[in-house]
Amino acid sequence: MKKSIACVLCFIAAAVCMTGCGNKKDQKNDGIHVYAGIDDQIMKNAVNIFKNTYPDIQVTLTEQEISDNSEELYEYDQQLAAQLMGGEGADVFLIQDYWDIDKLLAAEAFADLTEIYDSSEVFDDKDFRREVMDGGVICGKRVFLPIECRIPLLITTKEALSETGFDMEKCTDFDSFIEEAGRFMLGEGYDRRLFRMDITASYCLDWAGYPIVEGGEIVWDMEDTRKYYEWYKEFYGREKGIGQYMFGDLTGAAEVRDKNCLFENSVYMLDDINIIRALHTAGEPVVLPVYNKDGGITAVIDKAVAVRANSENMENVRKFIEILFDGDTMKSQGACRGAVSVRRSVNENAFQNLLKVPFLSEQNGFPLELPMLGKEEFNAYYAHADQISRVVYRRGWGSSFREEMSAFLRGEVSYEEAAENAGKKLEFYLSE
Repeated sequence: MKKSIACVLCFIAAAVCMTGCGNKKDQKNDGIHVYAGIDDQIMKNAVNIFKNTYPDIQVTLTEQEISDNSEELYEYDQQLAAQLMGGEGADVFLIQDYWDIDKLLAAEAFADLTEIYDSSEVFDDKDFRREVMDGGVICGKRVFLPIECRIPLLITTKEALSETGFDMEKCTDFDSFIEEAGRFMLGEGYDRRLFRMDITASYCLDWAGYPIVEGGEIVWDMEDTRKYYEWYKEFYGREKGIGQYMFGDLTGAAEVRDKNCLFENSVYMLDDINIIRALHTAGEPVVLPVYNKDGGITAVIDKAVAVRANSENMENVRKFIEILFDGDTMKSQGACRGAVSVRRSVNENAFQNLLKVPFLSEQNGFPLELPMLGKEEFNAYYAHADQISRVVYRRGWGSSFREEMSAFLRGEVSYEEAAENAGKKLEFYLSE
């Protein structure tokens, strides 16, 4: 499968270079083609509104079919990406975080949406989180428009912090966080894992805000990340060997409750909220942001819309984007997947949509009737999004970079050797 995906990615890059690189087509505006994947309900909602608003414009909607074969879905979506970026597919689409975005950006596959963003009244709204929206500006061009992002929040209880002596008040930036986390792991009272899953420690590389590659150039200073990797090695050596990651069934809440780990980190905000609700039955829930090295919070873009660079329907694209980012569309049924929305009102509206009974059966020993969150507690949770100071997206070089650095975590090579090999991988990636 990996080989076939790699071939698809190579085709994407080649196709884009032939059809997308600065090769704008004459505008026809005789229709619009929209791609909506499995989880792209907001795109489908926007298409329905667009059809009602502009009945004379032909709309083509391509949807990805639900399948039990995850590998088949993944390969299909990669092939569809090749079609989209090769200049033959949809005008508007949601970028998938496993596409090789850096290479597509280098190939100028995405249209610059600066003019649409600056001139459309829909974006002249204080409801938008500007710092998140500006995460789509790369090298001076607004190449995609974020819709949702994720922020690193760790969940535990006040009782667990007291029992372990972990002082969250000291964690004001990333350095102080790993110092306190290291003190906890090396302390005499260490009786539970720091995190439920190793992936939480791995994600810290993004959350910490270390610059690695910017504008197609390596800016990484290996000394900047030494302290992180030395801490991660301690964590890796002590706590690796965890089972399958489970989502949405309160597994993490149960692990915190049962003193198997100190912190749980979920993927989506609504999962976090259910964990908090569950932990109210075991103590007083506490949320700790993982602050970056500058003391702010780094958001990772989870969902963003982009436009094919050589689209012939840019005026129709403008109309569609204005509908897509309208407040009512973004608050429509199924539009938000439970992350931090670029519109504050979407998350504020989410409080009204919380289900009193979120599960069909009791989960991991928690009662079916979980306590409701108070509005004040709900607002305090989402207020962490106001601390976003940096926005990143998943990078195509990430897996190979982590693979090289893992040799240091396993004790096979020195930090210097692992960093040198990782740097060579980055150079090779950027030269392709």
